[in-house]
Amino acid sequence: MNHALTGALLRARLLFVALTAALTLSLAVGISPLSPTATAAPAGASAGAEKLHEQSSAKKKTRKKRPSRGERLLRVARRQNGDAYAWGASGPHRFDCSGLTQFVYRVALGERLPHSSRAQVGRTRRISRAAARPGDLVFFHDRGGVYHVAVYAGGNRIWHAPGSGKRVTRAQIWTRSHFFGRVR
Repeated sequence: MNHALTGALLRARLLFVALTAALTLSLAVGISPLSPTATAAPAGASAGAEKLHEQSSAKKKTRKKRPSRGERLLRVARRQNGDAYAWGASGPHRFDCSGLTQFVYRVALGERLPHSSRAQVGRTRRISRAAARPGDLVFFHDRGGVYHVAVYAGGNRIWHAPGSGKRVTRAQIWTRSHFFGRVR
């Protein structure tokens, strides 16, 4: 027999053995070579492989969606409900108004805001009431300028540290002298 032919037959036999092993392994884990998109294990596959395939499919379907920016901000703001007001404080258990917004943004998003309601205005882009989303900032003003800031909770409500002797709470927006800002 010719040496070239013998070498070719030997390579063919090795390829056949390798492909057979790969096919056997793929069938054992529930992958059908006839239908790459098939989800069911072929007849004769082990029950363990079928169960493994079902578990991985279930994990893909139940993967949790990451909370939105607003949800993360409101979650942190809600956790501060009942914490005491203290002028100049920025948490974790005492706050003034800008200290609360500063704390909420830092914990929820890693965003660093200045500790002053007037300075926080400079870190936002002014938006309309219609465009406001939960987690945006609400600035209260009078003729002297901005005097208070809060986290918008949606539905004309805010989370804020209202003042001396009071505690962090959710409240209705009480005046028309306010505007909304989205942190840039």
